[in-house]
Amino acid sequence: MNKTLLFLSIILLVGCKSETKSKENVETEQTLPQFKTVKEMLADASDYYVENGSLKFISEDKSNLHIQVSKPIFEADLESVKEEIVKRDIIYVAFQTFAQTDIDKLTITAIPNDMENREKYYEKYKKTVTIDRTKAKGIIKKYLNSEDFSILYKKDGELWLPNKNFSKLKFENLDEIFTELTNE
Repeated sequence: MNKTLLFLSIILLVGCKSETKSKENVETEQTLPQFKTVKEMLADASDYYVENGSLKFISEDKSNLHIQVSKPIFEADLESVKEEIVKRDIIYVAFQTFAQTDIDKLTITAIPNDMENREKYYEKYKKTVTIDRTKAKGIIKKYLNSEDFSILYKKDGELWLPNKNFSKLKFENLDEIFTELTNE
């Protein structure tokens, strides 16, 4: 009888440990991925590529990080569309960086390039903004009532994708967010 109780106790203990481990793994899988560098983060996201001219690293020095991103546009696009694309690129990369890295400050240059000729950039729409984590936290606190950048993402299967909160920043409040990012 004692041997049977001991055996059952061991089985229950091992079963509980396995269950605990599984819960820990699930929690870990539910955490937004973190990256050591913006380069790693952007490579994982597959939004901008050095190979097609949509991504350039002007400075990779962590204390003076400066990247350039470019979304393709058509020359015939409306002026307002071109300007919105530039603002959206800056907002997207800034908040993505603060959500997925420990970087405190970066400079982002957004300049659209031509849909037909990716080596042709539209300087007229070029904007450069230096952004720090504190300012970005203040913005999400004001607009989303949180200082946790991970609220900008949702897990969809194996992928982490921008969610409706991110859309509020990039679409619903685009001009306000951009203005706050650029004000000293």
